[in-house]
Amino acid sequence: QDAETVSPEQLAALAADPSALEAGKQVYVTNCASCHRADGGGMIGPNLADDAWIHGGTLANIHTTIVEGVLAKGMPNWGKLLKPDQVNAVTIYVASLKGTNPVDGKAPEGTPVTP
Repeated sequence: QDAETVSPEQLAALAADPSALEAGKQVYVTNCASCHRADGGGMIGPNLADDAWIHGGTLANIHTTIVEGVLAKGMPNWGKLLKPDQVNAVTIYVASLKGTNPVDGKAPEGTPVTP
């Protein structure tokens, strides 16, 4: 399966797997923390730990944003750079950051998404 064909149900099931979350954390630290901070609080990129999402906060939205990137804002299309299982793992890791309230996080950007 390629990165574009994962279902929200598959992502939700993966989110319950501690080893997948740990794998996602490793992908995040390596590729995402330089713009979103190690704690997800945001720097160049937006805060990933608050309730506001620029491109949607569902697992499917987060997955699509990672796969396609936000080239206008400098975020690469990670779907071309990472393996599908890495994209899936980092998707669930990013979703797990919501509500962690990092110290000095960037102000919310986008639309609040309620669970």
